[in-house]
Amino acid sequence: MDPHEQLLSDHRALRTRAADLRAAIENGPRVLALKLDSFQKVVQKHFRREDIYYRILDDEKRLPDRGLVHQLRNDHAAVVFTLESLAIRLRKSGVSADWRVRFDNLMSVFLPHLNQEEQALFPAGRKTLSVGELKTITAQMNSCE
Repeated sequence: MDPHEQLLSDHRALRTRAADLRAAIENGPRVLALKLDSFQKVVQKHFRREDIYYRILDDEKRLPDRGLVHQLRNDHAAVVFTLESLAIRLRKSGVSADWRVRFDNLMSVFLPHLNQEEQALFPAGRKTLSVGELKTITAQMNSCE
């Protein structure tokens, strides 16, 4: 399978999980904690797969938009940090007004991040990456299952 298709499939699943997580906020802290933990694990796995893609695509600085991959990597760090912070805050204080604001802030980074990859990064990757590189990315992504 083409790595772009794998990543797009991940994106569809992540959007569904994000919506489920948002709905779980009203189901109490125990259910929410389980959903948040599951979401966190899936996001981290997806980011590991994307890091492989980013590394090969960004090899030799071939992309004309040098800031794009940098920004997307920063998004990864922010999302991972915020998910951990939300989990800790949920355990300590439950769902507070502050927790909800932080969750909304997370989604305001995470969902546009997916859109930006789909609209800017993946088209650039399709133009830039060779068949051999696509195979390498796919093999490496599959090995981190």
